[in-house]
Amino acid sequence: IYNNYDGGVVGEIPTIDSDAGLSFLGGMIRVPVELMDIKALLSVPIAERCFGGSLAKLLVTAGVFSAINFLSIVGICSGFESDNGVKWSASRELVAQGVSNLAAAASGSAPVSGSMSRSLVSRMTGASSQFACLTTALLWIYMMPYMSVMSPTPKAALSAVIVSAVVKNVFLPKKIMALRGVDFVVGASTAACTAITSPTLGFGV
Repeated sequence: IYNNYDGGVVGEIPTIDSDAGLSFLGGMIRVPVELMDIKALLSVPIAERCFGGSLAKLLVTAGVFSAINFLSIVGICSGFESDNGVKWSASRELVAQGVSNLAAAASGSAPVSGSMSRSLVSRMTGASSQFACLTTALLWIYMMPYMSVMSPTPKAALSAVIVSAVVKNVFLPKKIMALRGVDFVVGASTAACTAITSPTLGFGV
């Protein structure tokens, strides 16, 4: 490992005890995931801490996030369907996202969402099947106690992986160029706004 790198690195990654978590079948199967105390979770004044005490603001923010997240998933699924012939169902995706976010809330994770860049990286490596998704999920779960090995990873290396999957479409946006009339204006304007304002946040969307 190169120890004299001065750039940004991933840094400390919180881990859990490999012996902690849920166990099934008398300990034969162990899932290293710690569930949050529901009573403690409900007693945290999230609305007061982050939304000025307004439950309405909390609900509106969550609703907007859900809508934008689903639009992102629609775009990802549509791309996979047109380019790879992978069929998708809106109702199935909604259920999957709902269940995923319930699990995220129970384990204290951030909200689950779709990511075009991560999906393109998966497709670039040939991982586009349900089995690939299952394998990825299990690796995430069982490698959590050992993720500290990734701490010295340069952020530039992670960025390069993402860029390698999207750079072609950035410089040669075939789907935008194929649009006509008002659709082209809307598509090109959205892409330009996103690139100019904040590509990481996708503000143009």
